[in-house]
Amino acid sequence: MHYRRVLRTGDPGPAGPLRERGTCRVEACDQPVDAKELCHGHYQRLARGNQEVDSPLRGSLDSCQVNGCYRKVSNRGYCPTHWKRLLKHGDPLADVPIRRMDGDGYMNHGYRIVPVPPSLRHLSNGDRSLPEHRLVVAQDLGRPLEPDEHVHHINGIKTDNRLENLELWSTSHPSGSRVVDQVTFAVMILQRYVLSREQPIPDNLAWG
Repeated sequence: MHYRRVLRTGDPGPAGPLRERGTCRVEACDQPVDAKELCHGHYQRLARGNQEVDSPLRGSLDSCQVNGCYRKVSNRGYCPTHWKRLLKHGDPLADVPIRRMDGDGYMNHGYRIVPVPPSLRHLSNGDRSLPEHRLVVAQDLGRPLEPDEHVHHINGIKTDNRLENLELWSTSHPSGSRVVDQVTFAVMILQRYVLSREQPIPDNLAWG
């Protein structure tokens, strides 16, 4: 301000504090007033015809403006999740909890969903999260599970994902009953579950 006075009149004016301009009238904005009781950022919005003059500026809030959400602000005072909801539904859906993915994962219909580290994503076809029981079996097989493969909990406890409690099931079956179809299917099953792992054929399946 003193510099502007010098440029305009050649005199910085009397000594002492400058005139107190106050802070922006927008709630939660503590920036000094620039014009029309608005800080520079909010005044620029007004000048551009932005209808959301009173919404917080980017970076003016430390956490999401949704009550009870303490995630970092991403856009217009909202965290990334609430902002995406606002764009999609026209409402941030503050009452709908945000599913958290931490190091222990989360529960979904009784099954534990866990994050897949980058070193294991070749077992999940690139997916960043996977049901823990499927990831455990995929690690044991050394390959991702096929869509027709399901993992069964032997003791019925969905959260007991020890390898010894998991069985691999398959819903794949030939479409016909011709012998050639059954033989082709048998070869495919052997290649998938026995020959590919270099394991001997079980005695109860050996012949000749």
